[in-house]
Amino acid sequence: MINTYLNKVGVGKERWKDLTYEEAFDAHKLILDGKTTDIQIGAFWSAMRIKYATPEELNGFIDAVREETNYIDTYPLKPVDLSVGYDGKNKSIHVLPAAIFIATGAGAKVVGHGNEGVPSKFGVTYQEVLNAMGGMTQLKPDNILKTLELSGFGFYHQKYINPKLASLLPKRQEFGLRNFLNTIEKMINPFKTTKVLAGVTHKQFVTKYIQLGTHVGFKDIFIIKGLEGGIEPFPNRETKVCTNKVFSLSIITKEVKEDIKFAENVSIKDNADICLSILKNEENPFKEWALLTAALIISAYETNDDIKKSISMAEESLNSGAALESFEVYKSLSTNKKVIF
Repeated sequence: MINTYLNKVGVGKERWKDLTYEEAFDAHKLILDGKTTDIQIGAFWSAMRIKYATPEELNGFIDAVREETNYIDTYPLKPVDLSVGYDGKNKSIHVLPAAIFIATGAGAKVVGHGNEGVPSKFGVTYQEVLNAMGGMTQLKPDNILKTLELSGFGFYHQKYINPKLASLLPKRQEFGLRNFLNTIEKMINPFKTTKVLAGVTHKQFVTKYIQLGTHVGFKDIFIIKGLEGGIEPFPNRETKVCTNKVFSLSIITKEVKEDIKFAENVSIKDNADICLSILKNEENPFKEWALLTAALIISAYETNDDIKKSISMAEESLNSGAALESFEVYKSLSTNKKVIF
């Protein structure tokens, strides 16, 4: 019963105890299997939010999910997994859709996964922008793998990665706050790859993500404290990138010329138009930002610390038209009608 575990983690700061790996696994399995009430789930999420999950607890929680995850085996492509928060952005635009295809135009293989309407931001996701660009999300694993092989990018929706985890979304929306699911869902490694580029909001989570990434099989781990916790570097100041290797990266951007607040001024369609303009190599105040984001993806894919070389590769991809061509291939392989989840 879940109450056994609530009696350990939910009894206040002076008395709470951490769960063992086995207890964390079992507790989350009970939730995923529908063997708990909504009140019990809310109490458990609240207790873990206050206590903070230990690495051992996170390993147990994520393994309960991974036990029933529908994986796509991408070997020998070894793409880089974009571990982006599922709750999206609500204060800035996305240049990631453009950056992805600049990176794939340079030869990188890239994969992503996500959902929409996720708390606590309930923000706009990069895949929604990509859909508005005409690159609709593929549903079947075979089709996703095909788009990855031919265009360099594949996206996998949570609804199909793990239906039980996705089915918790209405409860999470009612709960309204972040919980440990926000951490583990983006680190599931549904493509069974060895490389990950993960975004974090707070610097103190870097070690936690490296530990969790190692647990799920990532060998080359890049962690960036990016804009809104994503993988896009800050557009107007230095951004640090940590790795599980002996090196780290420093990315310095010129100040973006226009300070556009997404929620106030930019619709999803407008954001899509910005990304399309970048891929067409038109004059655009966000082009350099997209190039640097692409360079970071390339470095994570190539597992190198030569960011200048990666920037040069990104510029060549964009200037040669390879980036736009890569997107056009992805778009041609997309579904013909709007996907509704």
